[in-house]
Amino acid sequence: MKNQFELNCPIHGAQLKRAKCRCCNALYMSAYMRQRRRRDPVAALLERARERAARLGLPFNLHRRDVVVPPVCPVLGVPLATSSQRSSGSPSLDRIRPALGYVRGNVRVISDRANRLKGACTQERARERARSAPPPRRPDLEKIAAYIEREELLAEVRRKAAQGGRVGAEWEKVAIFLDKAFVAADWVRKDQKT
Repeated sequence: MKNQFELNCPIHGAQLKRAKCRCCNALYMSAYMRQRRRRDPVAALLERARERAARLGLPFNLHRRDVVVPPVCPVLGVPLATSSQRSSGSPSLDRIRPALGYVRGNVRVISDRANRLKGACTQERARERARSAPPPRRPDLEKIAAYIEREELLAEVRRKAAQGGRVGAEWEKVAIFLDKAFVAADWVRKDQKT
């Protein structure tokens, strides 16, 4: 097999034998996923989410159009880096309400650091963690709590939009506006300039 990533297996050297050697296959897949993460971050996020959903028994119905990778994290305001290696600034798919799974309206692309800080926290738990955290970590945890609050507001607006009729149509306009605003995260960038 052609070794496009210039890898060397400790057993087979540069001539990879992926079908027969676990080490060759692991080296190749690791390099392939690094390249794919950089080249097509949405596909990589969806693939990992699909695997996690199957492993955890969660629902999954996402499509490419449901996943938007913004230039900056809508929670912490740091630039999202789609490099070959995962870092705290890598894009990560957050389940807003973890129990609902990977379904449309329940996911948002945020930084890996923000997603790890959030975990499965509720808004109250995030505020409690922010109050008890050491001063250097407090601002990030407060941003996590504000993010959860925004997402809960958007979920409530979407519930009202689902009512249908003229009132539902008006709520749908509000939901679309809020969703675009949360992806743009303009207020985060403005806060950082001051």
